[in-house]
Amino acid sequence: MKNDHNKHVSYRIGKLPYKLRSILNYYIRECLQVNPNKYIGAEQYLICFNVYCFIHQGSGKFNGATLLYSGKWIGVVFGNKPYLSPLLYEEIYRDIGEYRAAIMVGEKGVKNFLYGNDILPASIVREYDPINTIVAVIDEKDHSVIGVAKPIGAHKRIYRNIYDIGLFLRAWS
Repeated sequence: MKNDHNKHVSYRIGKLPYKLRSILNYYIRECLQVNPNKYIGAEQYLICFNVYCFIHQGSGKFNGATLLYSGKWIGVVFGNKPYLSPLLYEEIYRDIGEYRAAIMVGEKGVKNFLYGNDILPASIVREYDPINTIVAVIDEKDHSVIGVAKPIGAHKRIYRNIYDIGLFLRAWS
């Protein structure tokens, strides 16, 4: 039996590097066609637990203790690339009243995606331009954003799972 008492979680905190902030700003402005300042503010912070890095608003000290995380969840960083959080996509879509840079997926596709798999063309119910970029994955049943994917393949009709909300359960269970 594996001894789980010896697991060590390392963390690091700091400001989100300018390059990553610029990538987020560009994506929000050009692909989602909204003002990034309204949604992510002027300063973003990064908190990493082992290899999992989260972008958020707010950091600093609280009664002498280091504040690891506060404010709004803006996104994640994987492979030195930032991606928006499902919560931020939902906020933007609610404000603009439409979907952009998104794909809507049927029930079977949702289940497969939440297990870390890619999305095949048969699972896609609807696409919302631009789709040749990073897209939000939307559950057809309740219209919630369940993760982020990118088009791959010759015809770009398969979407690679970058991350989904099931990742956090799989990572720390």
